Amino acid sequence: MLRLATLALFTAFYLSAALATPNFNFATSALAEDAPFNLNYSPTDYDYGRDIDLLFTELGKNQLKKKTVDNLEKYQSRSHSFSILNPIHNRLKHILTINDQDSFYKNCAIVSKNSNVTTENIADRINISIDRYCRFSFLKKLSLLSPNVNFSSRDLAYFKEASPFFGNGENQTELISFLRHFKTNTIEHEKLSNILMEQYIQNRVKPISSVLTSLKVSNQFNKFLQNNLHLDDNSSSYFQDEYQRLIREAQEAAEKSDAPLTKTYVTSAVNFYIKNSNFINNKKAWYGVILTGKTLFYKGKDKESLEVFSIAKTICAKEDISESYFYMIWPYVINKDYASIRNVIDKNNLDKNFEKYDSKLQYWIAFTLLKTGDSKKGITLLNKIISTSPYTFYSIISLKELASQNKGAVSDTEILSKLLSKDEPAEYSLDKTSSTLKDSLKRLAVWNKLGNERFATLELRYIQSLTKDETFKEVEFSKSVTTQDHKEFLVLNLVRLLNSQKRYITSFKVFQESLEQNSLTLNYKLIKFLFPLNYIDLIKKNSENLDPLIVISLIRQESGFNPEAKSGVGAKGLMQLMPATAKRFNKRVRVKHLGNPEINVAIGSKYLRVLLSRFDGNLIYALASYNAGESRIDRWRKEIFRNDDPLSIIESIPFEETRNYVKLIYRNNFFYSLLANKPVLMIPLEETFKVNLLPKKVTKL
Repeated sequence: MLRLATLALFTAFYLSAALATPNFNFATSALAEDAPFNLNYSPTDYDYGRDIDLLFTELGKNQLKKKTVDNLEKYQSRSHSFSILNPIHNRLKHILTINDQDSFYKNCAIVSKNSNVTTENIADRINISIDRYCRFSFLKKLSLLSPNVNFSSRDLAYFKEASPFFGNGENQTELISFLRHFKTNTIEHEKLSNILMEQYIQNRVKPISSVLTSLKVSNQFNKFLQNNLHLDDNSSSYFQDEYQRLIREAQEAAEKSDAPLTKTYVTSAVNFYIKNSNFINNKKAWYGVILTGKTLFYKGKDKESLEVFSIAKTICAKEDISESYFYMIWPYVINKDYASIRNVIDKNNLDKNFEKYDSKLQYWIAFTLLKTGDSKKGITLLNKIISTSPYTFYSIISLKELASQNKGAVSDTEILSKLLSKDEPAEYSLDKTSSTLKDSLKRLAVWNKLGNERFATLELRYIQSLTKDETFKEVEFSKSVTTQDHKEFLVLNLVRLLNSQKRYITSFKVFQESLEQNSLTLNYKLIKFLFPLNYIDLIKKNSENLDPLIVISLIRQESGFNPEAKSGVGAKGLMQLMPATAKRFNKRVRVKHLGNPEINVAIGSKYLRVLLSRFDGNLIYALASYNAGESRIDRWRKEIFRNDDPLSIIESIPFEETRNYVKLIYRNNFFYSLLANKPVLMIPLEETFKVNLLPKKVTKL
């Protein structure tokens, strides 16, 4: 373990220009080391972070211990990276001095006004916890008074300001005791009740029974409850259960291939949902209809399944519109009936509203236009997918389709430039950055060292929210930096930092969120950090006749290179092996052994080779088996998959998790192939899903 004083936190900017060369030769720089920034957190930083971690834990229990606050006092005269919390310390000291109502209202005013506030930094988050403690103290302190007391205007004003938090379920035990304590004081109890009931009505929330029985219920609130019976958990459960019963009957009819009866039950279920939509979860209602339509399609009832998918569209929420439209063309996609897909596109103006949909629906719209003679528009839309969703499976498929359309008329370099920018991201030296950024980076490393994921996430969010003036120490210099360069500077170096700390999954998330927010462009340099070559020597050692790029692509998806990763179902290690699967290849292996990379990769690679051999090198079947199990693939091949077209097979995989799994590993493999300088574009799509297991010379990485 490295000592704190020598722990390098933030990597220096990558100086090699190899990734920007026109021939896309990633291999020469894939393993290049980055010079560290040598920005270290101090022992004082670590101790301060540990004490703040303790403080936050105590506040979560509605405790504020004088000893913990006093411990923070010793840091005030020392140099540290937590100056952002100095006002917090002062606030805590004042709260500890509260001895009467005047000092309470002076020092315990609610800072965070929004009960659902999204915090951007650690100071905001701790203030929220302090506010919660103050509201707890308010209820406890007033409950010690005589029940016959008359509340002051300040008391009622504070209670009203706190009511949104109480209404959302905060401090319920203390709230109930507080209300019951003053129940004999008719006038004051009614004032408290009215404040809370106003909040419940405004938020359309029914209080839990023990709170409800502690209130002085008004006629207005009674009417509110009577008109909103769905707020009752039992009523809501009844309607949800009844809807599920109707959908189950529809699905049972679909399993029996009884299309008319299926449609009758689906219609009844949807009509029931429409009448009682306030009581029924929309997502579950919509997806229940989708599953019924898929069952019909699997039974060969194509026309009838399309009718059910059209019904599902009538109740889908806005966030499900892309998926609903996709299922309205899905049977045609599998059957390669592009004329019918085009009819759906034209009828619903899907091409005119192209930007509103996800990359999957976008791809099939663009591809259909190509297939039905509108090549110019189809190519334009494929380019749009690549520019707006460069990191997705469908962007890569779009890129390969463009390469196929050009048939060698345009070079690989020119086509790849549509996906990856040749521009180097802006680089700024450490001496240009502010103490605000440096301190936050040190705090981030402290939270990672302490294992405090909550605070680490807040610190990441804070760094990404910094303005140019906050990032750089000189105002004039910050003016010379463009907004885009600033965003890319922060994101790229956060990814580098997280990678240096082996927090790959977090770095992937930072990148993905930034890409979705248009905070950066996909460039050569970034690819190296997003697709690290960890354990590559071990992977090559165990590859034999298996392409190591497939193995590392799988590891990146399965565990994010964490050898101790463990899934909810018990899969463990780099390749997320189930213990029973591992024993098939080594009867002496134990669960604890699967955390050993040597053992895990050896067994995982052998298992993947067995799957590829079993399915004649079909990468889709092998990956789907790795994720969902071999027996399921056998059944799907027999009952569901209608042809050998790779995209049709992928889009037919019944499990969403498995569909996405295959797509993501294919995407990973594409980018790893770029890093290895392997040809990726001009190979026909079908061949990229076929793995040759014959002995061959593996491309050197």
